[in-house]
Amino acid sequence: MTYKYILRIRKTKNTEKIAVEAWPSRKELADPTELRRPSFIIGTLKGSKTNLVYYQVKALLNKYGTKKVKTGYILQFPQQSTEAIVDAYRIGLMLAALSKSRTDEEAENILRYIEKCTPEEIWFWTSKYLGIINSGPQPDKVVQALATLAR
Repeated sequence: MTYKYILRIRKTKNTEKIAVEAWPSRKELADPTELRRPSFIIGTLKGSKTNLVYYQVKALLNKYGTKKVKTGYILQFPQQSTEAIVDAYRIGLMLAALSKSRTDEEAENILRYIEKCTPEEIWFWTSKYLGIINSGPQPDKVVQALATLAR
């Protein structure tokens, strides 16, 4: 695999931040800018909305194991497992979409839809959100489409 996927949970005094990052799997594959930074971030969420995904994050931590670090926890998804990569993209899309949602109802609809959709839909919507398929769609439009589908 080209990337290794990492879920980070950072806890500070006032807030909590959850992020799914994609790092080069080997140093030889990394650009000079990617040696100390992820290649891309699938999704990130901070503040009170993290409570919406806490039970799913906890299930992933129990499923794949976690490493406690100074500022929180790190989960490294198994690189050779397609199921683990789908889980990484699913939670990443969920975090990204919830961070852009405007209302609680929209957030709940998005959450419900992403929980139930197939791996193919996860790949599609994540690539749309990240701008891999056409650079035209904006993240806000992708979030609106996900909210509409979930109704």
